Order: sequence, then C-alpha cells, then structure tokens
Amino acid sequence: MTDPAGPSSAPHYLNLPGACTVTTEAVRAAARTLDEALHAQSMVCLTADAGVGKTFTLHLLCEQRPALPVLRLLPRPQARPDDLRGSLYRALNLPGAPPQDAGICDDYLRHALGQPRRLIAVDEAHQLSSSCIEYLRHLHDDPTPQVTVLLLASRPRLRALRSQPTLISRVTTWHHLEPLGEDEIHTVLPAFHPLWQDVPAPVISSLDGLWAHGNFRRWAALTHQLHTSLRRHPHQPPDPATLLHRLKPRTHTT
Repeated sequence: MTDPAGPSSAPHYLNLPGACTVTTEAVRAAARTLDEALHAQSMVCLTADAGVGKTFTLHLLCEQRPALPVLRLLPRPQARPDDLRGSLYRALNLPGAPPQDAGICDDYLRHALGQPRRLIAVDEAHQLSSSCIEYLRHLHDDPTPQVTVLLLASRPRLRALRSQPTLISRVTTWHHLEPLGEDEIHTVLPAFHPLWQDVPAPVISSLDGLWAHGNFRRWAALTHQLHTSLRRHPHQPPDPATLLHRLKPRTHTT
C-alpha cells in the first residue's frame, strides 16, 4: 500500500518536474523505528544501499513531524570532535562563533540541548571518525541533553560503524531501508510521476528487472529518460531498450 504524502520540500533526484512524494512501506517502517527511538531517547542507525533513499526518507520523516526540533548534520570525512561541536553550535543558532575552548563550547551545547527534546540526525555517518563517535556517545549519555541520535549510513560501508564498540553497545536498532518490492513498483511509480500512469505494467517490470531493481534513484533517472523520449516521440510507446541506452555503461572494444 502506498499513498501520496502531499507537497514536500524534500528535493527529488534530478529535480524532476512533476515528481510527487510517495509514502512507501519502507518509509512507514522507518517512521515506526524513529518514533520508538524518540520515545526511548535512544541511538538508532538507518542504513540503505546507495540510491534507495535514506536521506530523502529523513527529509520526509522530519516534515511529517513539524513539532520535532531536528539538528541535521553532514560531517566531512574524518571530521574531528571540534568540527562536530561547531556544527551543533551553528545548528542550534547559538550567538556568535563557537568558542575555541572545547569545555566552554560543551557547556553552551549542554545547556541548549537541555530542552526541548531534539533529534540529532547525522547523514553519511559511516564517515565519522572514532573520536566523533565517542563525542556523540558522550552527548547521548550525558543526563542533561535531551537527545535522540539517528545515524544514516550506506550499507556497503556499515562495517566502519559496526566495528565501533561504543555504538554496538548503544544503538538499539539497525534499521535497513528496503528498496521497492516488485509488486509495490506498479503502485508507487504512477503516484511518483504521472508519466508512468499510462506505461504498460510489463514495460515497468522489464525496466526494474533489467536495471532499476527497486532503487528509487535509478527510477528517477529512468523517469528523466522517459520524459526525454516522450518529448521527442510523443506518439511512440516507450521501449525499455531505448530508455536504458543512455543509462547503461557502454563497453568499448579496440
């Protein structure tokens, strides 16, 4: 079962004109995990293969909870704790520049994070250094900050997080965001973009089996190609081979 989520400011891949936000079963499952974490003020990790939509899901879940204060962080690779402190300081809109003294900066952060309860969402969390993970652990374990920590990580690089003893003992749920199921595709795509509403189901199944495999980013790329094809040949039914021609890497021979 799927349903349109209504207008959304979450950016669609390729900024597709006419694309709609659809609440899928995967989004609902992630929402249940998030709500449980917020209730318990725990640490959770949302994982997915590249292109399945973990960052988009975060945007959508936050939009569906407008009263929830969210601090969204995107750390640079191998960021230091001072970088994380600075990101939190700016995300909280605290006055002036972050204090250079770590202790003073932490005092400001602890006070600001006391009330109300907040969600700290860290995208690309697999890029965090061990010292940054330890700093997040420190914030989460401190009784003053009222925070739930949500880590978003690419599944192929999940080993970097699972190797951290600090997280293994504190993450209550490792939630994997599943790609679109074969049956779900035929209801999601017409709701996602009107261009798919008149495309025969066998064509959609063929495209998914040949290339997309339930991956929303790949379906967005196919939607872009479908738009181009229909603009050039408005009365010609879409052909899977034609849509895939520009998307599949070409093998060069010499």
